[in-house]
Amino acid sequence: MLNTILEINPALNITIAVILLIISYLLGSIPFGVLIGKKIKGIDIREHGSKNIGSTNAIRVLGKPVGYLVFLCDVFKGMAIIILVKILEACGLWISPIDYLYYGALAIIGHSFSIFLNFKGGKAVATSLGVVLILSPLTAILCLIVFLIALYASGYVSVASTLATITVVTVGWILHFVGIEPTNFFEYFIGSVSLPLALLFSIMGLLIILKHIKNYKRLLNGTENSFKKNKK
Repeated sequence: MLNTILEINPALNITIAVILLIISYLLGSIPFGVLIGKKIKGIDIREHGSKNIGSTNAIRVLGKPVGYLVFLCDVFKGMAIIILVKILEACGLWISPIDYLYYGALAIIGHSFSIFLNFKGGKAVATSLGVVLILSPLTAILCLIVFLIALYASGYVSVASTLATITVVTVGWILHFVGIEPTNFFEYFIGSVSLPLALLFSIMGLLIILKHIKNYKRLLNGTENSFKKNKK
């Protein structure tokens, strides 16, 4: 019955999509680094370390267990509404009139320009990873591999994040041209990337790189925080 109503009422279809877009932005805007830091440690990470609300600063300031919790929450922000839409479609309750990528894009924008932080925010690396993971798993896996290798080799999260971002953009475009149309669960991991999604990866990559400009300056000056230096 619900499906029939939506089929004959496209305005309702669009309204639901807009509501989900707004929810995705609001969810992306939740500054988990700030909330979890205050709740568990009584610390506002905006006043410590790099003063960034993301998981890297959370790990440094709040410790690994709490920092990893922030990371998982930020990743989930990018996936949540897309997962919800996929479930609704799988159950035959509702079919999204727009591509999944737009829900992910709003979550990324929310993290970078949070309505709860006067439209300021983090670099959106973890939230972007969540979007990539649900929309193009192979791209996300390769991105994580590059990130871990670069982090181990350099000790700099900014370097690892940049190389991982370049990997996402590169693999996204490669899969756009040579990826296959998935017909089963396994093929979903190596499925083709649509042109709009490849463009989203590129825009997302540009946003992340622009958010790291201060880090690049510190790298040139030799003042960038390094996990290797911290261990020493």
